[in-house]
Amino acid sequence: MQDIILFFTFIRPFISSLAFPYANFIFSAFLFLLLLAWLLRNPKTLRLTKYLALPLSAFILSIAISLILSQDRSISMGESYKYASGVLLFLAGASFSYKYRKRAIFWLLASGLIISLLSIYQYALGFQHLTSYIAEQKISSSFILDYIAQKRTFFPFVTPNALGGYLAMVLPLTLTIGPLIWLAIPLSMALFLTKSLGALISLLGGLLIFFYARGGIKKRRLFILLAVLTIIISIFITRGAIEKKQFTPAFSALTRWNYWMETIKIIEKHPFNGVGIGNFNLPSSRYTHNSYLQILAETGILGLASFLWLVIYILRKGFKRIKDSEDNQLAGLLSLCCIFLFHNAIDFSFFLPEINTIWWLALGILSSYLSADRPDKLISFS
Repeated sequence: MQDIILFFTFIRPFISSLAFPYANFIFSAFLFLLLLAWLLRNPKTLRLTKYLALPLSAFILSIAISLILSQDRSISMGESYKYASGVLLFLAGASFSYKYRKRAIFWLLASGLIISLLSIYQYALGFQHLTSYIAEQKISSSFILDYIAQKRTFFPFVTPNALGGYLAMVLPLTLTIGPLIWLAIPLSMALFLTKSLGALISLLGGLLIFFYARGGIKKRRLFILLAVLTIIISIFITRGAIEKKQFTPAFSALTRWNYWMETIKIIEKHPFNGVGIGNFNLPSSRYTHNSYLQILAETGILGLASFLWLVIYILRKGFKRIKDSEDNQLAGLLSLCCIFLFHNAIDFSFFLPEINTIWWLALGILSSYLSADRPDKLISFS
């Protein structure tokens, strides 16, 4: 069953929830049922410490309250799978043995390799076909036209930032298995072609965490960090010189700031239970481009507090564990999870199943390290 879960995790990034909503719904429903069936059939495989079960239970409770008190329950029921599937994926990852932890990294890297090659193909040849298609269909979206004009790759996702966030997450995993480090080349090339500043800055933070976990910033590692920083500066200058100001980094930052201010007003009206899962909307955007604000707006104070409690507990324990460990996989997973969290401070991939699936699974695998350390503190689900 765990191999099937990993296979579905491998496929998940290729089905964009924004581009193919019906295919996404069918796939997500099937994955949810698969995870639920596994949970019901194998309760003894769950391994959670009592301290970890508390924030997870609080987070599940916040989701339930949000559904009950939602402004529109039908919408909340339709969107709740994003949270429910995430929790089940977390529990699946928490049950993984060492063999399946390593196998999960292989599957994630394989998926990342294919997507990076698709992105490079789009840059080399795909924009010609896309331009012809847009002309035939008379599509006038300014964002799509901007991506094409700047040759910012985004396939198979809908936006360059989503693709960049995904690639940045996967990249540190190339450092965990020596023979596969060459995968960093196509993944890095594809990430560069997205020209996503948020993703690159998040990667820089993730690499700092990885190198810190593996013994500090040495000469070769410093060179890598400086190379990433140079790329960030060059992309910022290049994008800042665009004639159309609405496509510059400064305008993008200002737009996000306005989204955040509008979201805070919504939060002030519904601070405790939120507006309900899936009920969040701004006049000009479905997402606030800050997942923490959106979680707060949808699920209230309990939702955000329990989510942060869960995440911070796992990461803190993970950093304590890495000090006494030579496990590169643990360092890679820590870096992956942190990159996702960094990027979601300015984006919304937490609400995209094609991306958050990887994060929930990785977070669960991290928790499996903690559970293995404290077998006397495990909760029995049998």
